[in-house]
Amino acid sequence: MPPKSRIGIRLGERPWINPDGATFESIIETVKKCPSGALSYSVKGLENRDQLGRKPLVTVGKNGPYYVTGDVELAGIENWAVGASKEHYTLCRCGASNNKPFCDGTHLSINFKDERN
Repeated sequence: MPPKSRIGIRLGERPWINPDGATFESIIETVKKCPSGALSYSVKGLENRDQLGRKPLVTVGKNGPYYVTGDVELAGIENWAVGASKEHYTLCRCGASNNKPFCDGTHLSINFKDERN
């Protein structure tokens, strides 16, 4: 059986990603596409932070979360998860996240819709 070339995404499971068997390049590609900052990688102990220096911006995702980029300080959050990005993250907009105020993707399973956006 040939080795996997992509990361397995397993919505509704924990852990929800499975990098086993994925190529180094596909792991980096997946991490760079992560809008929430929940995924990261490091090479030789140096963590990649490709979002540094971006203009502060908050956008509303269609039927999804608020996307925050540019190192916007989130008031009231003192204990960030180990390795969590403060340069970009997503905030729950549907009200169903089990990790509030952050989005955990629950909007997908509850079919959250916002007709105005």
